[in-house]
Amino acid sequence: MTMSLQETIRKALNMSKEEGAKRQISLMIDERTLQMTDIIVEQFKGLTGGKMATSRNQLIETAIDEYVKAAAEVLLQDHLINIEELIDTKEKDDEAEFEKQSSERIVTGEKNLAIFTARNEGFEQVFLKKQQWYSVRIAEWRIPTLEYVACYRGAPYSGITHYAKVKDIKPYPNTNKYIIFFDGPPVELEKKIGLGSTPVIEVRGKVRYSSFDLLLKANEISDLWE
Repeated sequence: MTMSLQETIRKALNMSKEEGAKRQISLMIDERTLQMTDIIVEQFKGLTGGKMATSRNQLIETAIDEYVKAAAEVLLQDHLINIEELIDTKEKDDEAEFEKQSSERIVTGEKNLAIFTARNEGFEQVFLKKQQWYSVRIAEWRIPTLEYVACYRGAPYSGITHYAKVKDIKPYPNTNKYIIFFDGPPVELEKKIGLGSTPVIEVRGKVRYSSFDLLLKANEISDLWE
């Protein structure tokens, strides 16, 4: 009988306890798995007449997402560990540390651009179609300074392709985060602002602030942090 993903995770956690919590859950992607992934992608395309355009990276990304969600559910159900609350706490701590290091408040207009990270599906459905972005954490004092918003998009784009002018920023329901409403459709940049020499880990999952003037002149991500 095949174990479910959650059962597999529970077994791994129990083994870790028995061995002094020295073992870790890890995901290994060997050559055969990669070959299977490529075949699955091709079969998806064939079965849907090319309508399901899934890449190898997207398939692996989805698999990891499902694994993480299952692991979070196991932790919450079996160990009363709420991953979402821990993430919120870490984000608050990071923001507090940033505020501590920034002894001088940024003058309105100097850093009037917020740059978030986004998955391509969410970017297309929310940023481009709904003309808004949520649920994001922004220090309250920053809200009056923000005039523009942009997103770093993951592979295959790996860069910033659009920006939008901010119309309004409101509290996001039932959270301590915000929703940003755009003042019209997002604008596509004449050329993508790519990673260049910047490691992807430096932009992934982080909120960065820059200026709209730098955005229009930038050739790569590092040009935004001058």
